[in-house]
Amino acid sequence: MNQQIIFNDDITYDKNQKGWVFSGLLSGERIDILIKCEQHNVLSDALKFDLEVIVEEWLDVNEPLPESRIELDYK
Repeated sequence: MNQQIIFNDDITYDKNQKGWVFSGLLSGERIDILIKCEQHNVLSDALKFDLEVIVEEWLDVNEPLPESRIELDYK
């Protein structure tokens, strides 16, 4: 897993985008993340962990583009 990303504690559910929105620091640069997910009632520790793992796994094989947002799906 990618150990170079630090997730900020700013996760919120955006009803308009139907997903969890949060940010992180990767190599000193801020990245914005949207994970589309219908599950939005409660942000449990387990769900937060799952969302972070999805991003880490994506970063293991992808490089985010400068000034873009990572958009992924949670199933």
